Amino acid sequence: MSEYRDLSAGLAARMALEKYGFRFSHSLGQNFILDDGLVSRIVDAAQVWPGERVLEIGPGAGVMTRCLAERGARVTAVEVDRSLEPVLAAVLDGFDVRFVFEDILKLDLAALMGEEPFTVVANLPYYITADVVLRLLTGPKKPERITIMVQKEAAERMMARPNTKTWCALAATAQYFGQIEPLLELPPSAFTPPPHVDSVLLGIRLYDEKPCAAKDEALLLRVIAAAFAMRRKTLANNLTAAFSVNRETALQWIARLGLDERVRGEALSMEELCRLSDVIGEARAEKA
Repeated sequence: MSEYRDLSAGLAARMALEKYGFRFSHSLGQNFILDDGLVSRIVDAAQVWPGERVLEIGPGAGVMTRCLAERGARVTAVEVDRSLEPVLAAVLDGFDVRFVFEDILKLDLAALMGEEPFTVVANLPYYITADVVLRLLTGPKKPERITIMVQKEAAERMMARPNTKTWCALAATAQYFGQIEPLLELPPSAFTPPPHVDSVLLGIRLYDEKPCAAKDEALLLRVIAAAFAMRRKTLANNLTAAFSVNRETALQWIARLGLDERVRGEALSMEELCRLSDVIGEARAEKA
């Protein structure tokens, strides 16, 4: 029987980290949550139910992993740092958790998670937040919901509204696919070691039916990327560059939306971006 089995997950994690001489990596953005009460609140907010399949990205020392497993979730935990393997083995001894020691950005999620629905719970290194969120939302295998710890600034960007300085491609993409809400705000002291920023637990519940749906989602993603590509340029200039068309064609697309030719991409709402995508798709079909 493991020496950690009867200990709380947080204490077991601290002891295992010390025993195996683990050194936190700044380059990997490692800031762990080792407080059992706080982890329990995070799992409560994630609304995980017994039997649910959960993809945990960045289990760290396994405190949240163990909490998820204790709640009856079927957990697949993806961790890039193999030096955490003995720590996780000690903390999760006796629990049925599947560990994958790979880079989440290089994994085939469809192959990893199979056909069943799943949700994501993650305390991510902040430098890969946007990449991971976009991969989860735009890939062929999507979760039903995402509960993710992010830097407060990133949370504000994802929840930004049109025609503001923080309205960006990440916000538009995230808000197209799901409803976003802040669940919990955490100070640096909640983490080991403490980061230099405040953090927010963000919930993204993917839509069953989107409030606005583009006819061609791949084209919409190209339109979103183009709209925010160069913020100081007009939407017409950005569309001209992104779609290799002349300015007159780009202006015709914009005119069909009833927008001023000088409009900038960051002024467009989600509904207008969807309409623009449909207009471009129809125009290209007519030309073909």
